Amino acid sequence: MTRFRNTVVGSYPRPNVVEDTMKKPSLERAEIDELIRWAAKDQADLGLDVITDGEAYRENMYYFYQRRVDGVTFDDMSLQSFGTTGFEIECPRVIGAIENPRFELARNWQLARETAPATARVKQTVTGPHVLTRFSVNERPDLYPDDQALCRAWANVLAEELQEVVAAGCDYVQFDEPMWTESPEQSEWAAKILDELIATLPDHVRVALHVCGGNPRRKRVYFTKYTDLVPAFSTVSIDEVSLEHCTLGYDLMELWKVWPFEGDLALGVIDQRSDEIETTDVIRARVEPALEHFPRERLILTSECGFGHVPLEITRAKLNALVQACREL
Repeated sequence: MTRFRNTVVGSYPRPNVVEDTMKKPSLERAEIDELIRWAAKDQADLGLDVITDGEAYRENMYYFYQRRVDGVTFDDMSLQSFGTTGFEIECPRVIGAIENPRFELARNWQLARETAPATARVKQTVTGPHVLTRFSVNERPDLYPDDQALCRAWANVLAEELQEVVAAGCDYVQFDEPMWTESPEQSEWAAKILDELIATLPDHVRVALHVCGGNPRRKRVYFTKYTDLVPAFSTVSIDEVSLEHCTLGYDLMELWKVWPFEGDLALGVIDQRSDEIETTDVIRARVEPALEHFPRERLILTSECGFGHVPLEITRAKLNALVQACREL
């Protein structure tokens, strides 16, 4: 019988305790290199099938990209509110053309790939253009007359950078677009722009999409049902979709009645918002409903979101439980 595959969604804790996981301090290149090597080895040592560079070098999932392009300033940031739970964060301002990306993702992926054993696959996780649009304050309507124009500008710099990532040897890219659940009315055009970005990647690249309800400081802050996003999901050409499952207030399996998805499902069977460590029996119970819709070779077991806000020892214990469950199931 085929063993279940497993992965991490993307983010991994820093080995040192960070006071504010929403706004981590920036790092020098040498520190980033060391952190990526450490995170890749730590994930691989746990026995994960698919790992990432850990993302721990990011200030957060949007500041990292916004700080490393022309046309964006962090001076006089504007406090913006998102969702219905009071989540607020300061957002940088777009004051010029968004261009000249300096993300160095190709180097990051190569470091993780060189560190991980050949048995582990390394995916490159990328914040999607819609997230970057939502967390940007557009002060140049002459350049970007609406959110769609701004979103395409972000997609263009991501596409430019991803060409280097693929040229370095990466064949597995995951886009993270949690803000579809925050602003579902924008999800259809956001999906169209993401699909245009995906079309710039070579056919041999496996493309995954992660959509969650947000995870700031281990709390869900957006509550749109996945079934409300079917028009968006149906627009993107993806090989894998990564979704929350185990803590949703509704049945994820209703989605497959209205979206005939033919790719693989990365199923959130680990709750990274809780300190409780899952048992194999708990994970088994969370997997069983999905087996009615997907054969096990099309299922990948993972957490509902990343571990960037989770203490390291809890992260390790939960991922160890995940790996053990995949072996036993």
